[in-house]
Amino acid sequence: MATLFGILVGGFLVVAGILSGNAEPEVFVNWQGLAIVLGGTIAATFVSFPFPEVLRGFKSYFVIFRSGVHNNVKAIENIVMAVRIFQKEGVQALSEKIKNLQGLWVLKDGLSMLANSYTREEARAILEDHVRWKMVREHKQSELFQTMSRIAPAFGMIGTLIGLINMLMTLQEQPGQVGIGLAIALTTTFYGLILSNMVFAPIAAKIKERAEANLLHETLQVEAVLMMYDKQNYVYVRDKLAALLSPAERFKLSRADSGARRKIRKAA
Repeated sequence: MATLFGILVGGFLVVAGILSGNAEPEVFVNWQGLAIVLGGTIAATFVSFPFPEVLRGFKSYFVIFRSGVHNNVKAIENIVMAVRIFQKEGVQALSEKIKNLQGLWVLKDGLSMLANSYTREEARAILEDHVRWKMVREHKQSELFQTMSRIAPAFGMIGTLIGLINMLMTLQEQPGQVGIGLAIALTTTFYGLILSNMVFAPIAAKIKERAEANLLHETLQVEAVLMMYDKQNYVYVRDKLAALLSPAERFKLSRADSGARRKIRKAA
């Protein structure tokens, strides 16, 4: 929601700036310039990155419109519940009961390793590799858009130089058209800066932020699996995982835990 809001506000401000000026809005429409900037940026990106990586990057553009916020408080509550079931009923019963839980793929993989008699160190190495390489792939997508944000203004300048050269070639024949020609030539620089600062750079930052949020969410699960191997008490598990949260999230977890205890006392 915030992504769409930011795009709409930014677009509105740019359009408002165009309409409030003295120039005719049609001056800002230059399809040849847009083709040079956008086409050149995409072409340079294909030169810089492997084809599959570029396709994955373009797909990730649509992912940024989905909510990337994880409910880490709810995740810890589910993990603590899983630890209690594991301690009472064993790993097989737990695997069945958490099968339908969403967003806990690392925990599910860890339980599968626990059920298949992997050692603690083997499970830790595999799970950490999963999380690390997923983070690397997400950062590559962010790097792709960062590269595009650097390339776009350069192609904007190239388009402007092409426009200036064409304008100077016709200067002797149509001297009265210099101002219009210069304005049209400068639109490609305008397109390059718009694409760089309102599209590519924000996407790169968004993907990076999502990758860091995913890292925390998945690290919680890796730690939980390792503590199951160590047969730690569920209270210790909750407190250990809470240490990874922000103060606001720890406060929410504390309130949720207090509410659960009150329910248990009432039921008793």
